[in-house]
Amino acid sequence: MDQFEPYRSRSVHPLPILKSNGWTLKRYAVLAQGRSFDNNIVKAASAETLSRLPDAGALRDETGNHGVGFQIIHFAQVAVVSSAFYWRWGSVLANINQIRASWDTPEQFGDGISDVVGCVWEMEVVRFELAAWTANLLGHSGTMDERLAAYLDGTAL
Repeated sequence: MDQFEPYRSRSVHPLPILKSNGWTLKRYAVLAQGRSFDNNIVKAASAETLSRLPDAGALRDETGNHGVGFQIIHFAQVAVVSSAFYWRWGSVLANINQIRASWDTPEQFGDGISDVVGCVWEMEVVRFELAAWTANLLGHSGTMDERLAAYLDGTAL
């Protein structure tokens, strides 16, 4: 694989929202060319992510996280990688270290590269989520519950 091969977009698939351990996570699968979606891999990546997230806070928590975020599960060419991001203090996006599984054992996630935030395909989802959070939670005039519902309804395609 040439690391500087010409950019080609990858398909992004919104997945069902995960509600567990107090967290509400929007989830996405990104598929590299030649890779197929596998729900067992998604389940394994989500379980590992939940085990690494801090305790979930509340939407109105002013000192910690809001218990709301998103996960990207990338069926990449070289491995399955997953990044998870969550919202803190109203306008701050935090993340946990990326997790990674080799294609030999795609349901066994371990540590990814700690200083990697994500690749260009994953950052497209991050950009969408940033805009959705800003428009709905920080720019919407409804109640907090209505604002959160509007945020959760929007997905990157």
